[in-house]
Amino acid sequence: MESKIKKTYCRYCKGLIPEKRARCHAVYCSKDCQRSYYAMRYYNYNPHPGIRASGTTGAISELRVSADLLYKGYSVFRALSPNCPCDLAILKGDKLLKIEVKTTCYSPSGAVVYPKPKNDCYDILALVLDDKIIYKPALETIP
Repeated sequence: MESKIKKTYCRYCKGLIPEKRARCHAVYCSKDCQRSYYAMRYYNYNPHPGIRASGTTGAISELRVSADLLYKGYSVFRALSPNCPCDLAILKGDKLLKIEVKTTCYSPSGAVVYPKPKNDCYDILALVLDDKIIYKPALETIP
């Protein structure tokens, strides 16, 4: 018996999408193709186009956030290991807050696009754009 599912092809690799995924209206043949497609698509929006190494881009973002927080009067501590659960820590009064830094960009529609943090071991998410830094939640709202 022939399947009634229309043959569809992956947006990234142009290969045939497996029937099981096609039933769910998938446009990529696998999660790997989906990730590769978005990486390729948003590469043009890289805030540091001359720097291809993601570690260097991340270090630049962490240093920008550190400088911004120092300017705002916080004591800032930076993680020495790339495997730490957060990137920075700041001291506010007697409270230590953990900060996760993400390098972000604007999508073609103007929305802020960033990778979801892999863990929830932070108190503040710092989104670094080319022209500004967004803190979630805002620093002013932290008691």
